Amino acid sequence: MIKLPIPPMIPQDKANHFFYGAIIYFAVNLVFGAYIAIGIVVLSGILKEVYDKVSKTGTPDVLDAVATIAGGLVCFLS
Repeated sequence: MIKLPIPPMIPQDKANHFFYGAIIYFAVNLVFGAYIAIGIVVLSGILKEVYDKVSKTGTPDVLDAVATIAGGLVCFLS
């Protein structure tokens, strides 16, 4: 019997950040265009994690910001 490798799972939190990065990109792109949209995605991903750190209401994680930006970037590049 051949065992196939199990693909790595993406944590739900990172998948949510990716999804919302894509949604932010699409919404802003409709009104302001692609370059402003990707800028807003980058800014919102970073500011969300800064807010989590300052307010102590969430868990700040650099990879959350990376996942948000990746969601916008995938849309920007497609």
